[in-house]
Formats: sequence, structure tokens, C-alpha cells
Amino acid sequence: MKSFTQLFACQITALTLFAATIAPACAQNDPIVILQTTKGRIVIRVFRNMVPYTANNFLDLVSRGYYDGKSFHRVEGWVVQGGCPYGNGQGNYTDPDTGRERFIRLEINRNLNHNSAGVVAMARGQGLDSASCQFYILKKPMSQLNGKYAVFGGVVDGLNNIYRIAPGDRIISAQIAGGQAQRSANQDQGEAATPTPTAASGESKEATGASGF
Repeated sequence: MKSFTQLFACQITALTLFAATIAPACAQNDPIVILQTTKGRIVIRVFRNMVPYTANNFLDLVSRGYYDGKSFHRVEGWVVQGGCPYGNGQGNYTDPDTGRERFIRLEINRNLNHNSAGVVAMARGQGLDSASCQFYILKKPMSQLNGKYAVFGGVVDGLNNIYRIAPGDRIISAQIAGGQAQRSANQDQGEAATPTPTAASGESKEATGASGF
């Protein structure tokens, strides 16, 4: 499986546009997440070295099997969005270890931008620190979102399947390539074990606010 991980991590795809704004495409320690969806496989490189807090939250949810069976509830000309526990964009993740909804602070790396199709970022509510479990994948550049939503990954294979997704299509499974459970480095430091809630329960996670979406 190691060679499988390296294959996708280093694959040259249409998303070479990333090269101008992020770390080298074959960064040794960036995990690869494979989404098996009802419209085919989507392979995501997770920029753990650049946005560790956001990336580790996503990887933790993947390792817990949280995304398995979740639907893409939002499909528009510029985006697909999924990961809501209710399938309607109104839900957050409740950590079974604490019984509390988990929210994460907004983590912006100025070298990661909404500059091309395949960019993966966290959706959130009106509050800057209200991201939880929902994420979106761009179908086209959306520079107006820069600095407002946390980019944490990029599609390195299966971009064509993004355009095939329709409302109600599902993530059949989400796995970290190599089968290694990636627990948050921040959790080891006690930082992410009990995130402080900053948004009201049930707040919509649609990309809204100053960007107009």
C-alpha cells in the first residue's frame, strides 16, 4: 500500500495549477484520502504540513469512519459539499468521546487558495470558528473565498467524478491510503481533544457570509 500512496501523492494531473501556490506535490508527509463515492473514486491530498489543525480534524473523522455513507447535499455549478450528519447542511459533528459538538478554529495558510477546480476546504456557518465536519470541493476557481474558508486539500485523481455528482450522491467510504489511522498531532498536545464550541447547535454550514454564498 505504500507504493499506492506514493503513486497518487505524486500523480501529475490537471491540478498542477496548485504547484504555483503550495508545497511540492510529492511532500513526504502529506496523507492521501480516498473517497469511494456513488459516482466513482476521488483521491485527495491532505495538506497536513501547511494547515495541521484543520487537516488533522478531517483525518480524525476519516479514521473514525464518520464520512462513510454521508451524502453530498449541496451541488452547484461551482461546488459540491457534503459531510453533514443529517444530509441537509444543518448538522455538526458530535464527538462520542466528549458528547459535545466539535468546532474548529479558522486556520488560513496564505499559500493555499481557492485558485482552481479540485480545491478542498471546510464549510462553516456565520462564525469564523464554526467549521465542524462539512467540506466542499470546488469545480472552478473562487478567489472571493480566499482568507474566509480553510483550504486543507486538493483532488489529485478523480476530478472528473466531481462534475458527475448530483444531489443525494453519497460517500460510500473514506479511507486514508495505507490504512494508517492518522490521529491529530494537536490532540497529542491536548489542543484538539476538547475544541471550544463557537457556533450554535444546528447552524447551517453552507458557505455564506461576505462572499455571497
